[in-house]
Amino acid sequence: MTGDFCSVSSPHVTRSPRLSDYAIAIVTAADVLDLRSSLLQRHETGSASVPGDEQPNACHVAAYFDQKQVAVGSIHPEPMPDGYRTAAWRLHGVAVDYGHRGAGVGALIVERCLHHAAGQEARAVWCITPAGTFGFFERYGFLRTGDPIDDNHGPQYKLFVELGSPRKSWSI
Repeated sequence: MTGDFCSVSSPHVTRSPRLSDYAIAIVTAADVLDLRSSLLQRHETGSASVPGDEQPNACHVAAYFDQKQVAVGSIHPEPMPDGYRTAAWRLHGVAVDYGHRGAGVGALIVERCLHHAAGQEARAVWCITPAGTFGFFERYGFLRTGDPIDDNHGPQYKLFVELGSPRKSWSI
């Protein structure tokens, strides 16, 4: 575990996790691959790495609970496929371990990624997400750009959010 921590994890928690129980860290691309692979590529072989992971201004965020990585997400500059948005960044690999879903830790990952992109003068962030999870992103201002994309991963949506100024322009 490397990077700057945004909060401190509470040791020996015996109740349901609260947001204050998680440590959020900026990590390397290599640090997110195991959890990303186990949660997002369960039936696939090969690397969970994607083009853009190693860009110098990419940001990889991880959440830890009792020093165990339980959530990850990454963001890097990448134009939207339709070319509609300029200064766009792609959010990808957002994954939360099953026992930690619904606790808000995924929102912390997304917020930290959006904050990083806004600080890099991004004007929009986009992602492709399975149809069953687009509601999570819509709660944070993401909008669907059209009909579902149906490929070998099942139905997915392309979503985007406008960031505006580098100040936080979304709400969690």
